[in-house]
Amino acid sequence: MTDNEAPRVRVDYESGEKVYLQIARAIRDRIISGDLPVGAQIPSGNQIKQEWGVNRLTGAQAVEELRKAGLVTTRPGVGTFVTATPASQVVVLRPGDRVIARMPSEEERERLSTGHITPVLIVTRADGSVEPYNAAVTVMTTETEGA
Repeated sequence: MTDNEAPRVRVDYESGEKVYLQIARAIRDRIISGDLPVGAQIPSGNQIKQEWGVNRLTGAQAVEELRKAGLVTTRPGVGTFVTATPASQVVVLRPGDRVIARMPSEEERERLSTGHITPVLIVTRADGSVEPYNAAVTVMTTETEGA
């Protein structure tokens, strides 16, 4: 591996998070940022092995998570390509609103397309209503004066 090919994210074996989920999150973040746009090929199993220093099974598990989230599709013998970029959303917080982050339930995972790698942001409004959001694509902002 050359200096130009240094890993974008190092695996943290002490975090308690499965390694394949860390890799899937790193690739997903590259998709969200536009570094890997729709149609781009994601790193191959060999590239994942070299870039993150993991075995091919770990890389395959990471790709499977991205596939479950609907972000990539694999063409056998060709590679795995980005098929969707999650749309980002802005959520306006008002006085009295509260936000917590947690891992999603199975139902939330399906409905919000988080897969197993993304937490949800739970906004509890001042009136008691609760709104879950996919943390990977949600930006929180506060209401500005006069708005």
